[in-house]
Amino acid sequence: MPMTRRDKILKWTAYLAALVLAAAVNYYVLGPLPIALPLVLPVLAVAGGVLEGAPFGAIYGAAAGLVMSGLGHLGFGCLAALAAVGWASGLAAQYALRRDVWGHLICSVITLLGWELWAVAARLLAGTAPLPALLRVAVPELLWSLAFVLPVYWLGRFCCVNYGRIYHE
Repeated sequence: MPMTRRDKILKWTAYLAALVLAAAVNYYVLGPLPIALPLVLPVLAVAGGVLEGAPFGAIYGAAAGLVMSGLGHLGFGCLAALAAVGWASGLAAQYALRRDVWGHLICSVITLLGWELWAVAARLLAGTAPLPALLRVAVPELLWSLAFVLPVYWLGRFCCVNYGRIYHE
């Protein structure tokens, strides 16, 4: 049975509330702590793509990228990057992986490794800092981000299960 307009509004409201919650925890609870800041919003974009499909993942990733850029990351490059992450995760889950925690875990690890490699390579090529200094930031950030992969998945899964899946296989 197709989702009604009301169902879609409830689903988007739940996912946007999850986005606000994840951003608040990431930037306002974990941000002031003396730890590396984890990348929670890219993992949330992956969850949207894996659980709901590529079109939803792209739009949800763009929303996450808009929030992330508004909070000081990479300007509007985050919008395009996270839209691509959500879209690619949705396609990977549709054609190559499962739409479950394992698909999310695989897509999240690939996304986080790619994000950190890109950040290190860009700063290394720009001559911002030497490789050892960059790795002292990137490795803890990667490890903290990986620690949040499962909690973020369960947050997205809560929205998916309790408000019906938009994407129908």
